[in-house]
Amino acid sequence: MKLMGWISVLLVIGILSTCCGCSSKPGKPVRKLNNANKAKAPLPDWAPKNPSSEFLRAAKVLKPMPAEIFEGAAKASEATRAILQRYTTTYPALYEFFGSLSNEQQQHFLATGEIRVPINKLTAIQRNFLNKWFDNYRSAMKGSPPDLADYLVALYKNGAKKDLSNVEVGFTTKAVGKGHLVHIWFWITKPDGTVSDLGTAFAQI
Repeated sequence: MKLMGWISVLLVIGILSTCCGCSSKPGKPVRKLNNANKAKAPLPDWAPKNPSSEFLRAAKVLKPMPAEIFEGAAKASEATRAILQRYTTTYPALYEFFGSLSNEQQQHFLATGEIRVPINKLTAIQRNFLNKWFDNYRSAMKGSPPDLADYLVALYKNGAKKDLSNVEVGFTTKAVGKGHLVHIWFWITKPDGTVSDLGTAFAQI
């Protein structure tokens, strides 16, 4: 892809991602799980044909990101539009990861706008969904610059150990208009005690 094409893509990803090393503040408390949240919600256009129970559980809480976030950048070029289309293929695994959170973890997220779990403390199911997202992201971004093509590479370059034992993962919100964007988020604790963080938006709440 030509340089200007990558600039367009990086601008879009910049909207969806927060740069490493910056500090983030969780969004305002969102809401509690209740019977209304448990009602059947319409699934996103990109939902799998046979969604898992974890995906369906997440879809009761999360909503797709508003289309206007993408519209301006998508008009830039066919290449940018193609990258954005590929990027959405990473969302189902994130829904499944979110849906694998326990009731207590989801409630904490909804009440505070943030949930953090050490990667080495994830359940086997949660770790499988996180790994699935790493794989899906790598496939979707194949052919892009190294820092964009592989999220694990980005984590390692920002101080993550090979086994990710110094990394916490979770979800956080940032206010956008009347809603909140939901990001998968990583907190990397370095040997000197400083924390580098980065994340990627995939839904709203």
